[in-house]
Amino acid sequence: MAGTGKAHLKEKTDARLRVEDLVVEFQAKSGQRVHAVSGISFDILPGETVGIVGESGCGKSTVARAVMHLPQPTSGSVVLDNIDLTELSAEKLRESRVRMQLIFQDPIASLNPRRRVKDLVAEGVSIWNRGDDKARTESRVRELLESVGLDPDTIWNRYPYELSGGQCQRVSIARALMMRPELLICDEILSSLDVSVQSQMLNLLKRTKRELGLSLMFISHDLGVVKNISDRIIVMYLGKVAEVMDVEALDRETIHHPYTDLLLESVPKVTGERVFPGLPGEVQELPSPLNPPSGCRFRTRCPLATALCVEEEPQLEEKARGQFIACHNVASLSK
Repeated sequence: MAGTGKAHLKEKTDARLRVEDLVVEFQAKSGQRVHAVSGISFDILPGETVGIVGESGCGKSTVARAVMHLPQPTSGSVVLDNIDLTELSAEKLRESRVRMQLIFQDPIASLNPRRRVKDLVAEGVSIWNRGDDKARTESRVRELLESVGLDPDTIWNRYPYELSGGQCQRVSIARALMMRPELLICDEILSSLDVSVQSQMLNLLKRTKRELGLSLMFISHDLGVVKNISDRIIVMYLGKVAEVMDVEALDRETIHHPYTDLLLESVPKVTGERVFPGLPGEVQELPSPLNPPSGCRFRTRCPLATALCVEEEPQLEEKARGQFIACHNVASLSK
């Protein structure tokens, strides 16, 4: 499969989620099109956590919303447990989408300010009439609030504006788990929280995944955070996949895509030296998705760029054991 751009997909047919050739484009006011996501493919196995990392504007959140069909992808397929969501009617899609739950980046804005915590958590089952009687539904809400580290008696009748950001995010997680999803999509859910709360939330997600057998798509711009929770990592740049690797690849001495190296260098280290050395050359700004570069999209910032990078788009190929890299100039290591 090398050279097809899909070499990193698992051969198993029992993937919980399988995304192939996903394209998401938006119409701009100028008449141009925003190429937000351009033909990416990946899968998530049952019980697996796949992290998607990249700087702001690379298309991570767009991927999450496209998987949920918010909005529907421009082209490509999104297959959940062997059901292609892109081929379903609106009604069938709405029913199938219950099995996936998306936790948004802004915990306060994602909660209805007019509803109390008890109603926010129970809202999904009330809409779908999937709850038991009132007493059993209330018991389930209390159980979930306790599981995410909240005291039900303290926050039961509170509104979102009466809670901290960390508390709101915990309520969002409880609300998502109330629907007993098979796939949980976490879109930058730690970015607005302080470091101590981030650690608590990561531990909570790992414990919840283990107890419920969830599959997770975890999106972040922080490679260190993604490494902490993921089994595999997808590195995105300007709507394309630059590298796919097992998380162990970050701990061993091996090759990486030049963009992955840049992300690794940007992780703060206590060395007394400059933390972020930057890129060589003059072009430092992220190119516009309105007019992405030809060939390799990273070439305008890449120290390895050659004429081939201008003319031909690199495909994902296995360059080292468990690592698939889209780069013409990264030499393969023994697998």
